[in-house]
Formats: sequence, structure tokens, C-alpha cells
Amino acid sequence: MYTTRSTLLRKLQNNDEVGYQEFYTTYRNLIRSTALKNNIPPADTDDIIQAVMLGIFNNGTFLYSKEKHGLFRSYLGGTIRHKISDYFRERSQGAENLTSEVPENSKFEEIFKDEYLAHLLELATDELRQRVQPEVFETFELCCRHDLSNKEVAELLNAKPNTVTIRKKRCLEILRSIIAQLQAADPELDLPDL
Repeated sequence: MYTTRSTLLRKLQNNDEVGYQEFYTTYRNLIRSTALKNNIPPADTDDIIQAVMLGIFNNGTFLYSKEKHGLFRSYLGGTIRHKISDYFRERSQGAENLTSEVPENSKFEEIFKDEYLAHLLELATDELRQRVQPEVFETFELCCRHDLSNKEVAELLNAKPNTVTIRKKRCLEILRSIIAQLQAADPELDLPDL
């Protein structure tokens, strides 16, 4: 099950090795997608991920402190932006016009917020997957993520239409609960209603 961000951050502040691996697994795709949307070539995204990880961990020590840095989301976004800026700055030495690729603050913030929301929704969906039976999750995916009708899903899964309706409703209730918890932890997120 997806560990709450506060639990994960506590593990990291206690220098928990499992916490570091969980952090990497949890955030690497967010860092990669944010880098790609900020014009980092796909071949260089692993370098950005590594630079961000080194910026957040110094010799294995987690550098974030809520009292010092504020919201973790802002701290992570700032670290990613700095590493992307460093990437373009390093490549601009001796090259013309490359510095124009450095993202403007407002553009970066918009991209990061969109990617962060998508990241949280993916984590919420992963948690949903772990909380329900595989056939229930498959029903949800076909109805809600692939936009098939209840009737089409019932035929595909050889299930009764009422079963599809009940499974989908159950999944949406659980997902709404997960999203409500995420929203309560960070009210500025403005997560979508389902």
C-alpha cells in the first residue's frame, strides 16, 4: 500500500534505507515527466533524476525539514527546477541560445503542478488497485480509464451489468476517500472531484 507522504518523510528523516528506496520508487516518474515537459531530452532524464536525488539526500541524509523548507511539494518542485536549470546552464557554456530553454518560474510551476496532480492520482489509483480484488479493479479500469460502457464491460468480463455497476461504484467510493485524504493533507492541491 502507498505509504502516506508524512510516514515516508518520517522514515527518511530517521535515515531509513527502505524509506530512501521507497522515495526513489515513488517520485522518479514524477521527476522524469517534469523533466521531459521542460525540454530535457529523454536520454538525459536519468541524469536529472540522479541530480534531484543528490539534491534531496546529502551522503544518505535527507535534507528536507518542514520547518525550514515549508511544504514538501514546493521543496521537491524547487529542487527539480534547480536541477533542470543547472542542466541547461552547464550545456549553454560555449553554445548559443541554449539558455532560453531554462524554464521560467511561472511556466515551470504550471507544468510541475499538473505533473504533481497526475502523479498523486496515479498513486491513488495504485492504492485502489491494492485495496480491491483484481477483477474489481479491472472493471474500474475498463469503465473509468478506458471509457467503456457498463454493458461493454459486462460483455468483456462475462459479468452481469449490475455487478459492473456495483464494482465501479465501490472503486469510485474508495478512490474518492483516498483523494479526500490527499486533499486534506495539502488543501492547495485542488484535486479533481470524481
